[in-house]
Amino acid sequence: MPLLTQNSELRPHLIWNWSIPALTAKLPDGRRISTCPSAGICARLCYARNGSYLFSNVLAAHTRNLSMVIDRTDEWRTAMHDELSHARFTRSRPPRTLPITRDEIADDWLRQWSDTGRPAIRIHDSGDFFADWYLDEWLRIAAAHPDLLFYAYTKEITMMKSATPPANFRWLASTGGTQDHLITDDMRHADVFPDQQTLTAAGYESQDASDLLAVMLPTLRIGIPANNIKHFNRRMAGRTFSQIQVALHD
Repeated sequence: MPLLTQNSELRPHLIWNWSIPALTAKLPDGRRISTCPSAGICARLCYARNGSYLFSNVLAAHTRNLSMVIDRTDEWRTAMHDELSHARFTRSRPPRTLPITRDEIADDWLRQWSDTGRPAIRIHDSGDFFADWYLDEWLRIAAAHPDLLFYAYTKEITMMKSATPPANFRWLASTGGTQDHLITDDMRHADVFPDQQTLTAAGYESQDASDLLAVMLPTLRIGIPANNIKHFNRRMAGRTFSQIQVALHD
């Protein structure tokens, strides 16, 4: 069974994703695992705790992923290396089409990767880096596959700042967590906005046209327009994730 999957939003952009349960998980032996240790208000507004993510087959698959990582780490690591060595990840393709020009791509490595047309791996369509050893596993996997782009949104800012990722591993801080106060102006970060107009007015650039723009745009201020989920929209009440997180502690 493949470890990496694609959803309808990421598939058109040749993005494969790795998922574990969002926020918390119960393993088959009854253990409870916090998969998003630094979650803040995002726990109340998490897209990965809504809709298809709650389907029994989807949740079971994500739980299997987590269980394998924790209890059969060597097996998981080998299986991930084997999968990433498959032709679907290694063969070159025509340069990918992006909603920005080649000159607008953030740096030379990303330009060269884009020219190969190879896929990207988004780590954590749901879940986060729940332990230092787990992040280290992903950094080593990325280093072993230098022609692929690995990227992640994360609220584990302290953990990431102490790491030394290879050039093909990109991350951005995701607002709405308990470590939001560590996000600085010189750090690539993403905030969720109630709409596109508010996002633009705040001086952010949207990744809505392709999730790859989160790491490829030549800006550190990435905006994500909120999904049109009614009960989430009511909770946001016209505010961004970062604004709600600040209000929570005022």
